[in-house]
Amino acid sequence: MPNNQYISVSELNAYIKTYLENNYFLQEVYVRGEISNFKAQTSGSLYFAIKDENAAVNVIMFPMYSRNLKVKLKDGDLVLIKGKINVYEQRGTYSLIASEIIFDSIGMLYIQFEQLKEKLASEGYFAEEHKKIIPSYPTRIGLITASTGAAIQDMHRTIKSRWPIANIYVFPCLVQGENAKYDIVKKIQEADNYNLDVIICGRGGGSIEDLWPFNEEIVAKAIYDCNTPIISAVGHEIDTTIADYVADVRALTPTDGAVKATPNIQEVLNDIEKYKKQAIVSMNNYLNILNKDVNNYKNAYVLQNPLKIYEKYRYLVDELEGRLKEIIQKMTHSSKLEIIDNVHRIDLAIQQNIKVNKESYLMAVSKLDGLSPLKVLNRGYALVTSNEKVIYKIDDVKENEMINLALSDGNIKAKVINKEPSNGRK
Repeated sequence: MPNNQYISVSELNAYIKTYLENNYFLQEVYVRGEISNFKAQTSGSLYFAIKDENAAVNVIMFPMYSRNLKVKLKDGDLVLIKGKINVYEQRGTYSLIASEIIFDSIGMLYIQFEQLKEKLASEGYFAEEHKKIIPSYPTRIGLITASTGAAIQDMHRTIKSRWPIANIYVFPCLVQGENAKYDIVKKIQEADNYNLDVIICGRGGGSIEDLWPFNEEIVAKAIYDCNTPIISAVGHEIDTTIADYVADVRALTPTDGAVKATPNIQEVLNDIEKYKKQAIVSMNNYLNILNKDVNNYKNAYVLQNPLKIYEKYRYLVDELEGRLKEIIQKMTHSSKLEIIDNVHRIDLAIQQNIKVNKESYLMAVSKLDGLSPLKVLNRGYALVTSNEKVIYKIDDVKENEMINLALSDGNIKAKVINKEPSNGRK
């Protein structure tokens, strides 16, 4: 390539500067990102970089714009910047010259959302085992939403058209704004004491800021602690809130919440009619089976020939009766012989006992006879008594005392005249 076709670096940078700074799209650009390396000069100029996950660009904000800022910037802030592209020829770099900077509230809210979602998930608030079952046929339904607006009208109309037998209890509350989270918590706790079958808590669509009360931690905890099953019905189909994760069931819209809370009465009636027909068919089948059984019993041999059955068992009874008589006769004969034998044994025992006792008696009589004083009296002795006491010694009586002499053939009354001892002493 000829040398006259080469350009200098300055020329290249000047061309790029002219090209970029005169590009219509780059004359006014809007950039979202995170601030880093923030520096504020005493002159009022601000220097920093704005970055995302993959790239970064330098930003300069001159005093003529920075003095109008309503926020104080720092590293880590998510911001929205309006500006234009400027090329610094000497270094061949470009910067974004900012004219407006505002906080990216949506981005900040998104970060808060993800942080709270992660925290509550780790604490088990979203766990399936904590989810309560929505009753199949509720009769008491609570609505927690704004008292006016399309949401409450849609839910009320849907419930009445699908399940008109249900009673609806409305707990009107704030659904956006700073105090909405406190009002939602209060109404959840109040509805939980109404013995309801299910609660629908939600509102219609709106911006992320409008829906933010349903992303608050105290609302999530109130839903988790509620004993009544709760359906979260917040916003449109594309909207997802913390309340949706904690609730027992998530509905895409308030109308969808009313659908998920109720059965379709026409479908229920159709099912009842279907089950009724099935029950009739089953009952008829069962009756047919019973009729067949009855006919089988009617034609059974035992009913057609009852005397045959009687004769069969009559022979058996006669046989058993004969055997029983034989057994009784044998038992009676055996019992008689046994009784006679026992009587004979008892008689022999009695005779033997009498003989033994008689011998013992005779021996005792013989001994008593040998010891009888009558035997002594027969030999010439006398039994002397005084006042029915036996006299053994002469000292047992006194002179002139009356004594009795018992002889073998009678008694003699005598009077003691004199007492003489056997040794001759008077």
